[in-house]
Order: sequence, then structure tokens, then C-alpha cells
Amino acid sequence: MRLQFRVQEFQTVAVHAVADCFAGQPYRRPGTRNAPLELDPARLLANVRAVQERAGLPLSATLAGSDAAPDAPNLDIEMEAGTGKTYVYIKTIMELHRRHGWSRFIVVVPGVAIREGVRKAFQVTAEHFRQAYGTCPRPFTYDSSRLHELERFRTGAGIQVMIINLQAFNSATRENRRIYEELDGFASRRPIDVISASRPIVVIDEPQRIGSARSLESLSRFGPLMVLRYSATHRARHDLVHRLDAVDAHRRGLVKRIAVVGVDGEPGPAKRRVQIREVIRAHLDRERELHERGIKVLSLLFIDQVVRYRDYSRPDQLGDYARMFVEEYRAQTAGEPGGPYRRYLDTIPVERTHQGYFAIDRRTGRMVDADASDVDAYHLILRDRERLLSMEEPVRFVFSHSALREGWDNPNVFVIGMLKSSDNTVSRRQEVGRGLRLAVDQRGERVDGVNELTVVADESYSAFVAALQAEGETGEIAEGRRPVRRRPEPRDDPALALVEFDSAALVQRCVTALDAHLTVPATRYTVQTASGERTYDDRPDDRIDLLGEMTARTGLTRRTVCAILAGLRPVTFALYRNDPALFVREATTMINREIAAATASRTPRPRAARPRARDRKNPVPLDLTPGQ
Repeated sequence: MRLQFRVQEFQTVAVHAVADCFAGQPYRRPGTRNAPLELDPARLLANVRAVQERAGLPLSATLAGSDAAPDAPNLDIEMEAGTGKTYVYIKTIMELHRRHGWSRFIVVVPGVAIREGVRKAFQVTAEHFRQAYGTCPRPFTYDSSRLHELERFRTGAGIQVMIINLQAFNSATRENRRIYEELDGFASRRPIDVISASRPIVVIDEPQRIGSARSLESLSRFGPLMVLRYSATHRARHDLVHRLDAVDAHRRGLVKRIAVVGVDGEPGPAKRRVQIREVIRAHLDRERELHERGIKVLSLLFIDQVVRYRDYSRPDQLGDYARMFVEEYRAQTAGEPGGPYRRYLDTIPVERTHQGYFAIDRRTGRMVDADASDVDAYHLILRDRERLLSMEEPVRFVFSHSALREGWDNPNVFVIGMLKSSDNTVSRRQEVGRGLRLAVDQRGERVDGVNELTVVADESYSAFVAALQAEGETGEIAEGRRPVRRRPEPRDDPALALVEFDSAALVQRCVTALDAHLTVPATRYTVQTASGERTYDDRPDDRIDLLGEMTARTGLTRRTVCAILAGLRPVTFALYRNDPALFVREATTMINREIAAATASRTPRPRAARPRARDRKNPVPLDLTPGQ
């Protein structure tokens, strides 16, 4: 698939907002360094104020300065996540080259995730800009071990763009200090001198993460002709020349509508399981709706610790959340009726439909097997975005730590799960922004009428919305479309030894034990949406085959299990409603204990396990009156 790009007025306005600040700057033939600014400060300020007045922005009294570029223009461009700011600054690069001949640019990013996303953006937009401008940028990623590319940046023709992450020039490690050292393999030159000699225009992506004094001092060594800063969440302010905030973006339908399901309750594994279940439920609901239209549905789950998903101490490397996901996914897809969507689900093994990207894997260089590789996931999620959009690609659920909080997005993320405690270290807007871009179909064309992002939060609806709005204005936030409900955990499927125990003595023995000792504490959680607060007990799904579950776990016949359940006191059987999965586990454990005691003096007649296709396809609804 190739993403299709079209010229959109709101993006063109953002491009012109920057380019018009340099009205009157003559065109100079491109060379090995950018031509100097020939506008005096008064003319530049007048241009900036004209752009601001046109956009209804506060007027700058003087030109803003910065330690990153003390004597150069410092312009801020504010664009809501999902509205295409990377596209905008690439087009701005093209426009500045067309108008003034400037041809040396550096894109500075705070980390690897954004760097790879930017690199990919240059790649996928190349043909689009070639058709519009007759040429396209020639980007490369700075690597101190590949300095021949830096030599091309110095001498090459055309629009040369270097993409560099902050650590590559602001870290104390030996490898990253090479940019400041005279290198024998680089004609005894310092890379930083070659860069600064070109007088590059510096574009900073997500500048709120590159604001320390050390970072700004390091940036100044590039000798920038100007600095352009692009973000939805600026912290330090300079000369703001364009603003497309969340309210305007939502009002104009430029990003997805947000619906929030807040899950409020006691923290712990049970709460995380509920969230995972709700992410899967929302995903399947949307996927069922969009499958026939050829729209791939993706879900992104932010987690609190990498080990929760990828646990290298276990043979299968599955962490707790990955195990929960597998169990919940199998439970929720098991009852899907026949049809095209059922056949689609059947082609995707659960082991292949989830994948993770974690910066920690990249930093440690951990080697993993080729058939379950985090390195593979890194390339797929960050570099092969179009492949992830294909219906042929089985990955539909992406788990991530903090690495994907900004800089990476995918137009077909329809569900985001916050499987982490909310804190102040990662902006909710940054995380939600990963799913705000408008969806595309299998042709790469944007589609209308489907653009809603469901966020399954770790906190109450009101708390999440209040915190999101405290970080900046937002568009309307709707309530999640359906309440949190709990499904039973999938049962183990061991080989069974069926034992014909229909005796009244065994039934009575089990009933007595369960009435005396069975405890299933009620688990309750609160779901808050825009329409109010609702408290839910754990309730069984209507399709649960309770008799089948207990028959499989005990080896008893359905008739015997039914007799045991029917003999329970009403207060005992009512425990089923507290937590169906726990009821099944605890009750069958106690029943198996009674079976073992009853058979201590005799050997039951084992039979080979046989499939229970009839029970599974046609579950018998439980219609019992306990105690009668």
C-alpha cells in the first residue's frame, strides 16, 4: 500500500505562515551553504507581525531570542497531533527552497521513535513533493560511523536534509562525542564544523523535550540560520506564527473524535485485565463494522513496565499483560458467528496479532529469536507503517512503553488502552495523539464517517477528561460506547478422564462442601462516562456455558454438574454473579477434591478425551432454581 497525499488548505496555510515571514528575502542560487538572511531585524519583525495579525495571533513586540540561536529567527508553529505537522514542515522546507534557494536543513528530534517516523515521512512523501515541486528532499539519518553521508550533505546538489536525534550530539558517551572530535577518517575534520559551515535551517520536532540549557547550547553549535519549532504542546514560547489547536482541529473534522471509557477501581492485575478486555471488545466492535470496507483496525496499548509484556525470564517471553491479552482475545473471539469476518479472524493466530515496540530493546541490543523478535516489531511499527495498514498483515494490537508517546502515529489506530498509572511524566495529549489521524482504506485514501478514537483510561472518565483538558484546550470528548463487562477466563484444555459419577452420594458430598466453604468475593468497578457514573458488579456473559466449563474441569457429566449446582443453597449459587471465572475455578477445585476423596478406595473407569463440539457450539443456558 502507498499512502495517498493531497494538498489541503489548512496545511498550506501553515506552510505560508513560515515562508511569508521572509518576504523580501531574495532568491540565491543554492550552494554548499545557505545564503545569509538579508532582511534587517525591523523588516523581519514587520513580516512576523503581519503573519500573526492575519492569523489572529498575539503580536510580537520584539523578535524572540533563544540560546539555541541567539541572533537568528525563532519561530513556533503549533499544530494539534494528527494534523500532519511532519508533512507541513517537509513542505515548508520545499517552499523555502523554491522561494529563496535555501538547501541545507537539519531536523532535530528527541528520540529514536520520532527519528524513524520522520525518516519514513520523508520517504513516503517523496513522490508527492516531486510532482508538486519538480524535486524532493534528499534525507539521511546522522550516524557517526557513516560520515560519507555528512560529506554528501556538505557538497551534494539539491535539498540536503540531515535527521538527527538529540542523543547523537548532546550525550556524554564516547560514540556520541565523535561529532565534536577531529577524525582521521574524516580528513582530520570535526563533523560539527562541517555542519555549522553550511548555516543550516534547523527544524525541531517536539521542542518541549529539547529545552534544557545543555540541549540549547548544543543546538547553537550547528550555527543555525533560523530555528523552526513544531509541536502541539510548546513549553518555551518564541514568535508564534501559526496555531491549529485541538478545538479547531476537532471542529473542522481534521482529527478523530475522542470517546473515553474510564475504568475506576482498585489497582492491580484484575483492573488491567478489565482494561485489556475492553480494548479488545472496542477493537472487535469497530473491526466487525469496518472489515468489509477494507479498513484495517489497529489498537495501541500503553503499559507501565516493559516486563509486563516482554518477560525474557520466561521460555515464551510473554509477560503478564501478554498472557492476559491472549486469554481475553480467545475468549472474546470464540463466540463470533460464521461469515466473512469470522473467516478473517480464523486466518490470524492470536500469537501473531499482537506485537510490541520498546525503546529498551533497542538500547540494550538484546538478541531474540527471529520468529518472535522485538527488532522485527521495531521495523514493522516504526518503519513499515504501510505494511501495518494492510489487511494481509496480522499485527492488529501494538503494546508500547513510553517510546511511542510522540513522533509515531498511524491513521488506523481506533483504540488506545492506558494500561499504566496516570502521572505527570507523559502527556495524555501526546499519548492520545497517537490515534488522532484520520483513517485510510486499503488504497491509502482517507475515509469519512468512521473517525472515532476510543480511549480506555486507567482512571475515572471525569478525572481523565479533566487532566486532558488541563494540558490544553480539547475538542468535545464523548462517553465510551459501551460499559465494562467481564467475561470468564478461558479454561485449560487438558486431556480428560471422564468418570461416570452420577451417584447421589457424590452430589451431596460436593453440595455440602461448596455450601460450607465456597467463597467468591464480589469485584466491583466504576465506569464513568460523559453521561454519568455507573458501578458494575462482575456479571457473566450471556453466552457462557457454565455447565460446559465445569464439566471440562471436573470430568463429570453435565447431568451430575447440573445436580450439584441445583442442590446449592441460593446464597452459595449467588456467588456465581460476583465473579464467574473465579466461581468456576474455586468450585471445580473443591469438586475435584471431593472426587479424589470419593475415589480413594476405588478406581474410576477412564475414557479417552473426546471433543465436546456440541457443548461448545450450542451452550445450554443455565436455568436453575438453586436449592430446589
